[in-house]
Amino acid sequence: MKKFNKILIFSLLGFILFSSLWFNSYFIKDNISSFKERLFQAGQESDVVIVFNPGGWGTISLEEALDFNPIINEIKSKIEEQNYTVSIVEYQRTKESIIGKIGSIKEILFNFPKSSESFAETIDDFLNNNPDDKVIVAGLSNGATFASSAMEELNQKDESVFSIELGAPFWENKIEGSNILKIINNNDILANGNIGELIFSLVKTPFVWAYGNINGEGTSLTEAMNISGHEYYWDEVGKEITSFIESNFSRK
Repeated sequence: MKKFNKILIFSLLGFILFSSLWFNSYFIKDNISSFKERLFQAGQESDVVIVFNPGGWGTISLEEALDFNPIINEIKSKIEEQNYTVSIVEYQRTKESIIGKIGSIKEILFNFPKSSESFAETIDDFLNNNPDDKVIVAGLSNGATFASSAMEELNQKDESVFSIELGAPFWENKIEGSNILKIINNNDILANGNIGELIFSLVKTPFVWAYGNINGEGTSLTEAMNISGHEYYWDEVGKEITSFIESNFSRK
């Protein structure tokens, strides 16, 4: 039994190490290459590029992001009202796989040091080659943390690159600027660091998840966790975002 446990532990450690090496050595390079191609293509078609950075693991597409999709589309519409052409480019932070998620854990824990650096270099390169264009890095939850880390790395002036960050967890980089909009709900226990309530949510998650799946409801872990206040809707955040856009993108 002891031998089996040792084999199991070493196998798990080996898998974690392999996932981390895969993420750092292959995924980041391949992912940024694909993103760069789509970003430069969008720049040829538009004055403003919105970079979509979803919450969670960062693997969901814009079309599937029922929480963030409506807000992104409203942001696009508000900028178009200022007589800009706008494109949306997706940036996914890892792959929708066990290897991808385990490999990205270190990045998540340390506020995305490697991936935000390569992302920022790509944005800098894009804006240096397209000096009349503007970029908005829009992020929700973990995506907001990534956006904040990227903004810290970027070398561009305030009038070229912006970020709109919703519901960033309490451990994010606290950088400020006239080109950065941070929105946090007062009752968002994750963004405000309400540790007791967060622990309670984590403890009950596996039970809610198991109950939902036993009853055939297909409850996901994210749904089971149900972090109080960590939902953002245009009706609640639209006024603040619209004011930010009008202040920074007005052509009147």
